[in-house]
Amino acid sequence: MPLLFILTLFFKFAISTDFGDLVKTTVRGNEAVLYNCSSSEDLQISNCYLDLFRKYNLNVTSLPGSETDPFQVIRYDATNMCKNYKALKTCANNDGCFNYNTFRALLNSEIDAEYYVSQTGFLEFYCFHGSDFILYYECMQTIELDDLSETIFTECSELEVGTCDSVSKTTQCERAVVRKSCISLKAINAYCQYQKILTSMTGWNQCEYMPCVNFSSKSTSFFMIFLIIYVYFLHRETII
Repeated sequence: MPLLFILTLFFKFAISTDFGDLVKTTVRGNEAVLYNCSSSEDLQISNCYLDLFRKYNLNVTSLPGSETDPFQVIRYDATNMCKNYKALKTCANNDGCFNYNTFRALLNSEIDAEYYVSQTGFLEFYCFHGSDFILYYECMQTIELDDLSETIFTECSELEVGTCDSVSKTTQCERAVVRKSCISLKAINAYCQYQKILTSMTGWNQCEYMPCVNFSSKSTSFFMIFLIIYVYFLHRETII
């Protein structure tokens, strides 16, 4: 079946669907390695986001925080979401400013900065990597159908505390679940494409070793294996 036909069917299905559950959360960025935009560039980014929100009848004069989930109405709009996101990028005219440091400066909040990175990263993945997004979506559906896999995948993110080592371990952990549950190499590549976008926006792609980003010969660590075994037996005890 041609890819274009599959994409068309999927995006028709996606109308009026909120993909919020597919938005990967992020931790605070690796601020020291990220590009710091000028005050005028920050202001331009802010105005571009305000223009985006106003297209959805959000009457805001400053960037709203994560507690109101202003991106929800955008995620529901599969018809115009990508057109509006591309307009946002054209307005900003500087992809380098779409990073954690920019949002931290604009919002003065780590939590809100993490939220904007997660939501913007999702739009980038959805709009510019459509075939990978579908594979990722199908893989996440498969994982959700298996209680153990879902539990382990959820526990993986608990490792992430905003250091090279923790982000690396989380990525190893999640990728291992994707490999086991979804089998397909394409699904692993789709997960990695999403992770590359997020680690680029947070600066963790600059770490010496980051799965999906650089191709080290390191195998899954004993820590990772321990975690999976630990969660497995914890899950069994809960059932019993």
